[in-house]
Amino acid sequence: MPKKYYLPEPLILELNKDELSHIETMAKEMYSCDVRRRGRDYDTVYAHTKAGVILEFALVRQGGVMNPAEFDHTVPSSHNWDVDWKGFRCEVKNSADPTHKRHVTKWLTISNYMGQKLARNRKLYPNCVDIVVFGCYNKLSENTYDVRWRCVAPFNTIRENLKKCNPEFENNWLVDQYGQNKIKFFYNHKGDEYAVYNENVY
Repeated sequence: MPKKYYLPEPLILELNKDELSHIETMAKEMYSCDVRRRGRDYDTVYAHTKAGVILEFALVRQGGVMNPAEFDHTVPSSHNWDVDWKGFRCEVKNSADPTHKRHVTKWLTISNYMGQKLARNRKLYPNCVDIVVFGCYNKLSENTYDVRWRCVAPFNTIRENLKKCNPEFENNWLVDQYGQNKIKFFYNHKGDEYAVYNENVY
């Protein structure tokens, strides 16, 4: 039986100069690597890097410690988990923010790329991550964000609980960075009794 999982606290995050510098360094390193760049221009790489790291810094504000390892694609532990929080190695993911505030959200949806990556990592590196922490945020002003948390999902069952959304609904499709329309995934939080899900994001 795992330790008890629970959601991090929502908070207002204002990125400081050191954090902004860290994001810029990460983006430059990613852009310089053909594999990690994935055909994106620098501005897109920077935007994607910032979007992901915002949630990581929000966990650091709550006692988390970022993965200190330098990225090395041959060393899974250097890139599969993002933050050590409460003794858990966390993969931190930015999920879709609900369209309407105070809407009771039944499902958590993510991009096709993110769903495929989580499933692949679980298969290839089953012991590198403990939990996946899904969050979302609204931008309040330049470098200031209202961070909310959607779900804490046990990594050991993430693969079987990721499902493709119903293709009949237009909002279940998302255009990726290559201009291709891809079906989104949803996480079935009811498939694992230890998953912690936030029904009321606002």
